[in-house]
Amino acid sequence: HQSEFAMVDAMMPILNPAGVQELLDYGIIGWALSRYSGCWVGLKSMKDTIDATASVDVDADRVKIAIPTDYTIPPEGVHIRFPDPPLDQERRLHDIKLEAVKAFSRANRLNRVVLDAPNARLGIATCGKSYMDVRQALQYLGIDEAEAGRLGLRIFKVGMTWPMEPKAVREFAQGLDRILVVEEKRALI
Repeated sequence: HQSEFAMVDAMMPILNPAGVQELLDYGIIGWALSRYSGCWVGLKSMKDTIDATASVDVDADRVKIAIPTDYTIPPEGVHIRFPDPPLDQERRLHDIKLEAVKAFSRANRLNRVVLDAPNARLGIATCGKSYMDVRQALQYLGIDEAEAGRLGLRIFKVGMTWPMEPKAVREFAQGLDRILVVEEKRALI
């Protein structure tokens, strides 16, 4: 259960889909992220997503990958080379690859505000299945987009739970009085 922490220990970016469509989309995004950054990429797979049926869009052009314009891969690249001493690998991972991951996340809006009131005071940050649970809870409470606007609610959907891209988080938090994080039992966000 909750193997993301093993992925964090292995310094693997983690994509957290919120349904069957995103599971397919994030699979494509994960391949592109791995090729761009040189990192292995983890894809959170929960029973509620994997053992589900859904109508999905399988158009080959559905997922558009954006290459970051605010980050430049160094001329020597990000991938393993021979001979590659362990300290050089570690430096490349921390100083280059993980920064490339964050740039890719920004360019492809993996973490983004999905509902925003003009004068938002309460923010909810959530990911994966928990995102679907939050949306369902709001529906049960009768809180649609108009009511969320009246209440001052902002929702931040986290598609890449690690490493967290700081610019998107700062933009989400701007002007909020409180932030509620809704995720699984063990806090990662």
